[in-house]
Amino acid sequence: MRRTTRVTAVAAALAATLLTGSAMASATTSISTSTSTSKPSVRPCGTEDVSFYFGGYSYGLSHRSFDITLLAHDGITCTLSDTPLITLRTPPEETAKIPLTVNGRGGTLVLRPDSPLHATVAYSIPDLPENKVQVNGLTLAMPDGSSRATSFLFPGTTEISKGGVLVTSWTTGIGGGEGEER
Repeated sequence: MRRTTRVTAVAAALAATLLTGSAMASATTSISTSTSTSKPSVRPCGTEDVSFYFGGYSYGLSHRSFDITLLAHDGITCTLSDTPLITLRTPPEETAKIPLTVNGRGGTLVLRPDSPLHATVAYSIPDLPENKVQVNGLTLAMPDGSSRATSFLFPGTTEISKGGVLVTSWTTGIGGGEGEER
């Protein structure tokens, strides 16, 4: 009788181990299947998701540039095109259109709080009065359709060369952003 009890106990323990192992393998398979088939999608960025900074102002004899930096708010992860969606605004008295070139590679970037994005805005100053156009604002549009308008680096009107403005693609990394624009 004692031998039968031990055999029964060992058999029960072995069966429980086999069932537990089978259940674990089944659970692992269903977990890996569910995670590989349903990746969470990252939503497009909106102006409420990011902080917007100017910085890196640089000037030479005739060239000027500054950086625009986007930083996602804590806990926000969102996507945007690597082509900054920027438009320029002119004062009402300015009749000339400002040429604007915006670079991009056609990719989609993911913006996270620990990975800011930067674009550089470059332009020349006019050497003669007839070569000038005036700009007084910049608008940054976001993929969700929202936008944020601000001055063109400095408040007021800035005279730039008729050659226009170049905006580089968004790049990642820590930058030299200064005061936040709201």
